[in-house]
Amino acid sequence: MGERLPEAWMVEWHHHNRVEFPLRGWSFLQFPLLLALAPTSMVLASLPDMLADGNWRFLAYLWITAYACLVLVFLYQLVTRRPYVVVDRAGIRSGRRFLPWNEIGSIGLVTGPNPIGKLPIHPKNVWANDLVLTRRHVNDLKSFHTWLDELLTDQRRSASPKDQEWQ
Repeated sequence: MGERLPEAWMVEWHHHNRVEFPLRGWSFLQFPLLLALAPTSMVLASLPDMLADGNWRFLAYLWITAYACLVLVFLYQLVTRRPYVVVDRAGIRSGRRFLPWNEIGSIGLVTGPNPIGKLPIHPKNVWANDLVLTRRHVNDLKSFHTWLDELLTDQRRSASPKDQEWQ
C-alpha cells in the first residue's frame, strides 16, 4: 500500500476504515545495511585467520552467530513484511507503538534526505516520545504527511465535544 497513491489510501480508508502499510520490499537495504557493508567485509576477510588461531576462535564464532542472527531477522522481515504501520479509526500504530487520534498533538514535517526521511508524529503529552514513520513503509512521505494531516483534522472535527480536550 505504501507504493500506491493517496487516492488508493483514501479508497481503502472509506471501504475498510483501516489502511495497512506493510514493510516495503527491500526497503531495509536502503540505509542501515549499507552502513554495515564495510565492517562486514572486513570481518569476513579476517574470519579464516581468526578460526585458525586458537586465541581468536571464540570471537570468530561470536561474529558468525551475530551475522546469522542478523540474516534471520532480515529474512523474517522480508517474508512477513512486518512491522506494519496501521492507520485506523482508533489511531496510528507502528509496530507495537500506538497513538490514538485524540492524543496526537501535531504531525511534524518530513525531515532528512529522501532515502532516510522521517515523519514525526508529536503527541499532546510533551514528555512522550514521538511516533516516527520512515520510508520503510511509505515511499512518498510528503503525500503521507498531507493525507495524515487531513485525517487528523477530520478526526478532530468528528470527535464529540466531551472527548475533545481544550487545545
